[in-house]
Amino acid sequence: MTAVPERENLAFKLYGLVAHPTLAGKWLTMAAAVGAFVWAVGLPVKSENFPTDRRDQFAVLVRLPETVTIEQTNEKVKQVEAAIRALSPSTNELGQPVERLRAMRSIIGGGGSRWHLSWAPEPASANFAEILIRTADGRVTPEYAADVRRVCEQGDAELGIAALSGVRVVPKELGLGPPSDPLVFRVTGNGFADIKTLRSVADRVKQIVRSRAETWNVHDSWGISGHQLRIDVDEDRANMAGVTNMQIADTLNAYFSGLRLTTYREGDYGVPVYFRLTPGQRQSIEGLQTAFVEGRDRKVPLSAIAKIESGWEAAKIERRNRNRVIEVRASMEPGAPGNDVTVAVNKSPEMAQLRESLPSGFRIEVGGAVEDAAKSTNQMLISFGISFLLIVLCLVFQYNGWVKPIIILSTLPLALIGAMPGLYFSDNPIGFMPQLGILSLFGIVLNTGVIFVEFADIVIEKKIREKRATGDASGPISGLTKSEFRSCLVQAGKLRMLPIFLTTATTIGGLIPLALDGGPLWTGLAWTMIYGLAVATVLTLIVVPSLYAILVETFGVQPVTITQDDQPAPAALAAAS
Repeated sequence: MTAVPERENLAFKLYGLVAHPTLAGKWLTMAAAVGAFVWAVGLPVKSENFPTDRRDQFAVLVRLPETVTIEQTNEKVKQVEAAIRALSPSTNELGQPVERLRAMRSIIGGGGSRWHLSWAPEPASANFAEILIRTADGRVTPEYAADVRRVCEQGDAELGIAALSGVRVVPKELGLGPPSDPLVFRVTGNGFADIKTLRSVADRVKQIVRSRAETWNVHDSWGISGHQLRIDVDEDRANMAGVTNMQIADTLNAYFSGLRLTTYREGDYGVPVYFRLTPGQRQSIEGLQTAFVEGRDRKVPLSAIAKIESGWEAAKIERRNRNRVIEVRASMEPGAPGNDVTVAVNKSPEMAQLRESLPSGFRIEVGGAVEDAAKSTNQMLISFGISFLLIVLCLVFQYNGWVKPIIILSTLPLALIGAMPGLYFSDNPIGFMPQLGILSLFGIVLNTGVIFVEFADIVIEKKIREKRATGDASGPISGLTKSEFRSCLVQAGKLRMLPIFLTTATTIGGLIPLALDGGPLWTGLAWTMIYGLAVATVLTLIVVPSLYAILVETFGVQPVTITQDDQPAPAALAAAS
């Protein structure tokens, strides 16, 4: 065991000046530690599962009403592309002209393939287009994306760009986690729930979400209703004419969508050949009214066996677990934490009032990033619970009791006293990676606690043996007085202070580059561990001795156990006296 030098340096002297008063006021020390813990966990730290990536790519989602054609979508995409090109010229830090746009590609009618790990491609849809933009530098991506949104929404007179109407243009930067929307509320109705009621509830949810200043692009997954034609077949007349519903559907599908007849080969290329009405006939309802359907004996006019009715109906109906569901989604303004906004909306009085007024069979659930974060947190807590139980069992077996494990486990809250302020003052949200950093801190501070308790037991046992050898073991604590017992705790802290501080300093030194320039994924974890290590290391050498003193001096717990065989013989004691 390394002895404390007779001429103590400044660090040892400062520790002695602090440790003795804190041990004398051990209850006040513990109260201050509890107060610091309550303050730390109560800090308004933002919550975000995964941050946005600093990448030289972002996507622009172009979405039109569900009833448009792919040709109309293509025209809007051309306007968006023109705006993107017009916004490309800019200036760098030196005032030199630069081009922010490096490359661009558009996919109309769907989202294409998964070109990034955190990207979820949209299914094929005539009203949707995806524009992937490659910027010249990842540092200009946020500003470029914000400019595209502003110009498409408001226009720009200087650039000669008019605001785009009848279309939602959503620039979307890439994230570092699962492809989840930051704010999602699911309005679910059991089975074949009434569509009007579902839409009414979803509209009220959208109003609540729009009232938040942090949200924009508030929409639902069903979109607007479409003016559709319904063919009401008269079953009796159709049976008399020998026409089935399948024949009517196939005929109308061939007329308007097209029936593939064959494939024309031209060299190595195959050209599909379709049969359908001319464009002029397909764009008018007259072609439907004069259509003929192949019957059993002859062709029958469609108007003779069916009525053509028109009306507004849902253009798209989504289901989840066989129940009708409308998802209300929203994007976040730059810097706004989606998880916090979702929780605030979910706990708002307006949402509570809406839930109370829901008809039977309808419910509102939270989805998106908050749901994903809850699932990942639950899995992490299960793993942490198993590891914590194993740690407790190991400590109990090692010390053959509960007192020392309680002292060592008391270091876990000390890690949070430093970690949460670290996130708060560095303006980093608590998410998946900072949670991993906190779990790592738990392991480090537990190790520090084990080392202190081990050396405290060694110093106390040595002091007890010395007192018994001289026959002066008359103190209330295994022969030691309170002053001697507290001096042993301070000496143990001095013995391990230098190794503990050196270990902490080297770890913090290795984390500083990661905190300063490690990217958005690692910055939060690094600052969590830097603050947590710095605070927990200091508090461990103050709070743990105070708790040790409380258990021994107040509750009468024996600090160490010395068996009868280990005690000095009477002759030796007499000789020593």
